[in-house]
This record gives sequence, structure tokens and C-alpha cells, in this order.
Amino acid sequence: MREFAGRGLTQAFGTDVGLTRPAVETQRIVGQALDAGYRLLDCALLYGSFRSVCAALKERDLVDDTFIIFKVKPTEISELKGVFRPLGRAPDLLMLHEMAATTAKTVIAMGELANRIRGGSARYLGLSNVSTVEELQTLCEAAQGFRVPVSCVQNRCSPYYQDTEIRRYCREHGIVYLAYGLMGSRQQGACHDEGYGLPTLYLLPTQDPRLEALAQRLQFRDEDRLRPASTGELLLYWASAQGIIPVAFSTNNERVRYNLNASEISAVTTLRAMEVLFSEPRMDGVRATLTRNPPVRALYLSLRDPTAWWLLDEVFRVAGPLLTALAERAGPGSTVALRNMVYNLIRFVGDLQSNDMPWLDMLRDEFRQFDTAYRVTADVDAKRRLFELCYEWLMKDAMAGGGVKEALDRPAEIRGGDYVPDRPVTATGRVAKGQSARLVERPPPVGTLLTLKADDHSTFMEGYDPVLFAHLAANHVYDVSYCGQQAITVRILTAGSRPTARVIEPEE
Repeated sequence: MREFAGRGLTQAFGTDVGLTRPAVETQRIVGQALDAGYRLLDCALLYGSFRSVCAALKERDLVDDTFIIFKVKPTEISELKGVFRPLGRAPDLLMLHEMAATTAKTVIAMGELANRIRGGSARYLGLSNVSTVEELQTLCEAAQGFRVPVSCVQNRCSPYYQDTEIRRYCREHGIVYLAYGLMGSRQQGACHDEGYGLPTLYLLPTQDPRLEALAQRLQFRDEDRLRPASTGELLLYWASAQGIIPVAFSTNNERVRYNLNASEISAVTTLRAMEVLFSEPRMDGVRATLTRNPPVRALYLSLRDPTAWWLLDEVFRVAGPLLTALAERAGPGSTVALRNMVYNLIRFVGDLQSNDMPWLDMLRDEFRQFDTAYRVTADVDAKRRLFELCYEWLMKDAMAGGGVKEALDRPAEIRGGDYVPDRPVTATGRVAKGQSARLVERPPPVGTLLTLKADDHSTFMEGYDPVLFAHLAANHVYDVSYCGQQAITVRILTAGSRPTARVIEPEE
């Protein structure tokens, strides 16, 4: 798309201003961006702001001078009728806002957009939130069959998550790459939630103290004064240097102007310093290679990410004995478990950042308190419980978000012994959850003879009705959540205080 380069479209302004803002406020924010010089707008049916965007454009007579991207989900395509009437023309690019449940369904949705584009509803086709290069290649090949090639891809991208492979594919195939989420997200607006995803996606690079230090060293003259660069400007500058068109947003008039001019920054030394911070971590001179402890080494090597290693270093400085013991608990061969531990550390950092906390100080302080309690507690049972609950916390599903506000309470709950894990993985956690203390990693096979115990906390159902343990009857068949962990079906052989049962095939 030579048009982007020819028109100098190096940065987009996002119109996801929040569904709760009054229309007049949305119009003011978009108008402010247009007045600053933005001529590339990122719009979507989901944002609910398009009428205000159109009003701001018409107010300034910029309808025909602005490149409009309009995103629509696969399930929303049928709702496009009449949407563009307030604009008075078609958008320049129609983009699929997300992938459908399967690639085949995505191709169908993309075909519907292609039909609309051939009919004059836009000039270009785009895709957003593409997961893999293989998926993108399949969709690009399908688009060629629709005679409407993919011209633009918009994905989440930041120094913490650089989307390298898809960016490379776009560069090699002449596809414009737009990045959202460059500055992180405070989990507000139409597109942001606390859903399932890599914890690195939810970090806020604008709050990275390493980046803050670089920004402070870079001074700009603004009218009659010198001012330091902001972390946001450095991120936009970094994106521009990578050949990325970032989607920026601000409600502050001065910040909007600074953001748009960030691509003009010339600071090669600063750029190189950023690349050192966010590129593949070097293997020499770091804890991962200096340590003689195999589990600690394995903990670092489970996630070869420079930011992850930096955060691990910060925690090891204040809680080395505890973190070492936790890594040893998982074992040096448990790469998946160790990586999950690192990701949970990152997710906790993201939670602190989303709450506007002095997150690095709080991270150090919480783990320092953990470590102190672990080392000095004289009560053996309390010490074991603290250790096991720390392990539960760092072994929960790191990909699952949610509970950002409540996340601040977890460290105190662990130290007080009150933390109740959602999916317990240790005996301590299962007891805290009211489940059996026995770990049952897989269901007992059909034919197994079992002696049932009340303190195993199994749940028994006969049809749709729950049955108390004391009421289990001989020769009856029950569906069982065995030890609260595995679903099986049993036939009771003998009743009493310790019934015996045989595992059978579930009945039709």
C-alpha cells in the first residue's frame, strides 16, 4: 500500500475512547487529534464512537483527507448496513476485527468483506488479531482467490511482545503492519478486559523504570523550555524505527501533539539502548549462567525473555532463599511449571501496574516479606503452609487473567495462611479448598477396586441428585468427582463407614 507512504501516514489515532464517554466528549477528543495533524483513524463498530468521528471530520472538512480504517467482527458484518451514512462515503479499509472460531469460518467472513469491497464499500481489506504466520498465510491465499488481497494487518505489539514472525511476513509480502497495545493497557475501553492471554501482553511498558531512565536523558526543546521525553514518545519512536505504524491515543491535547511528532525523533544511541533492553537476553554474565543451582538456572532458561530475567533478578535480590526453594520444589526438569512460575510473576507485576502502584517497590517489598517469614518462622507447620501457598500462587494458571483489584490482597492472604487457590495443586492447597489432600493426577481405570473414605471429599451423584457419603447404598451406581479432582463412575459393592466400589464405564 504505497498510499500510506505517499500520504505520510506513519501513526494512527485510536477511536476506542470508551463506551461511557458522552458523544460530545468523544467528538472533542477526535477533533483534537485531527487538529494536531492525525490523518489516519482506527475505527470499529465495537467502539461505538463512529458517529462522533464523522461529526469531527465534517466539522473540519476533512472527510476526504483522512484515511479511515473500520474494523468489524465476523458476527457483526450483517450490521454494517447504514453505518457509513454519517461519513458520506465508504471507509478506505475494511478490517476483520478478530478471527472466527476456526480458520474456515474466518475465510467465510473475510469473503463477505471482500464482496463488499468489490461492491464499493471500501478499497482495501485488512485483518486484526492474527495468531500465527500459518494462519495469516492461509488467509492471504484465500483473499487472493477473492480478488481482494490482504493489504493491512493490525496486531498487538510492544517491546515486550514484538510479534516478530507476523511482522516479518508482512514486510516480505508488502502488507502494512499496524500495532495496538504499544503502551500497554489499563484494561478499560471496548477492547480491554482481563481475559486469557500471555501475561507479557498486559505489562505497561510506559511504567518500565529502565525506559523511564532513558527518557529522562533525552531532552527536547518545546517553545522556550527544555523537557524530557516521555516513555510513550520513546515507544512510538521505537515502533517507527521498526517499520511499524502504531495506534496511539491520548485525551491530553499537548500529549497528542507530542505523540504524533515522536516518529521524527532522531536519537540513535537511545534506540540502541532500547534494543539492548528488549532483545534476546545475552547468556553471559547473568544469573542463569552464574548460578550453580540447576533449578534456578532452569527457572531462568524456561523463558528466554530479557524483561522476565530482569524481574527475576529483582526478586532474587530480596527473596533468594525462598525463590530457590520454590524452583527446587518444581524441579529443574519441569520446564512448563517453571515457565508458568515466571509468567505468574509477570502477571502480578501487570496487576500492580494496572492499579497505579509504585509497582517495583511493592514487588520487592512483598517478596522480601515472604522471604523473611519463610526464613525466620519457628512454627514448622506455619512455615510449610506459607511455602505451599506461595507455590500455589505461582503455579496457578498464569494465562488466566481476572481479579486485578483483588490481586493486591494475595500476598497478605498467603502470609496469614488464608489464601484459597482456585485450582489447588498441592496437599495444602487442596485442604484449603475443602478437597482431598491426596493428589489424583489421572482417574483410576475401569475395573479398579476402591475403598472410599469420607475425608477424601469425593462428590457422589445418582442421576441429578447428590448423595451424602453416609447414604451410599450397595449395588447402586454413582457418578463421582473422585477426591474432588477426577470424574469417574462407580458401583458400590459393600456399604458402611468404608464402602468398597468398582470403577465402571459410565452408563448411557
